[in-house]
Amino acid sequence: MSISLTRFIKDVLRKPEAIPTPGAIFYNATVAKVLRKPETKIAKDLVEKMGNGTILDLGSGTGYLAIEIAKGSPSLQVYGIDLSRQMVKIATRHAQGIDNARFVFGNAAKLPFKDNSIDLVISTGASHHWKTPRTVFDECYRVLKTGKEAWIYDGCPEVFRNPADRRKVNEEYGFFVGRFGPRVSTLHGFTREEYQTVIKGMLEQTAFKGNYQMALTDIWMKITLKKRP
Repeated sequence: MSISLTRFIKDVLRKPEAIPTPGAIFYNATVAKVLRKPETKIAKDLVEKMGNGTILDLGSGTGYLAIEIAKGSPSLQVYGIDLSRQMVKIATRHAQGIDNARFVFGNAAKLPFKDNSIDLVISTGASHHWKTPRTVFDECYRVLKTGKEAWIYDGCPEVFRNPADRRKVNEEYGFFVGRFGPRVSTLHGFTREEYQTVIKGMLEQTAFKGNYQMALTDIWMKITLKKRP
C-alpha cells in the first residue's frame, strides 16, 4: 500500500509541535515516568560511545534523557532544546545542581547553535511533532561536526507485533509499556511503511542523502544519520 505524502503531511500538521502548559504538567507526572527506563538505556549507550564532547537533545521535554547523559559523564556538555516554555522550566528545575546540563527554548527547525559545533544530536519521541522535518534534518547536519551522528528515536507499532518481543518489553519495562505501547506508537510515531517510504523520501532530499540507517531497536525505530566529510 502506498503512502500519500499529502495525507502524511496533513496528519503531522494536526499534531501540536509544542506541548501546551497543562499538557506539559501532565506529561511530567505520567508519560515521562513511563519512559524513564527506555531513556536510561539510551543514555547509557550514548555515554559508553562518547568520551567527551557536546550533545544536543531535540525536543528534550522534562529533561530526563539529557540529565541522565550529563550525570553519566561530567566530560559531556549536554543541551536540551524544546518548543514548550513550560517543558524548559520543568527540565531546568530537574537539572538543578547538574552543571553540564542546560535547557533552552527554541525550534529544532532553527537551532541556536553554530555550524559544526555538536558531537552528537539525539531525539526521543519528538520527530512525529516536527512540522518541517526536512528542515530539522538539515539543521542537524549543519550543527554536527564532520563524521558525527544524529540518533533519532520515535514510535513504531511494529515493534510490538511479535508476541515474544512484547513479552520481552513487559519484562524489561513493565506492563504499561507492553500493553499500551502499540497504541501509543500508532498515535505518536510512524508505521514501518511510513518510515521506509515517506521519511526515507524526505531524508533523500536532505544533506544526509545516502548516509542514514533505520532499525527497530528496543521499543523504538532508530534512525542513525551520519555527517560525512
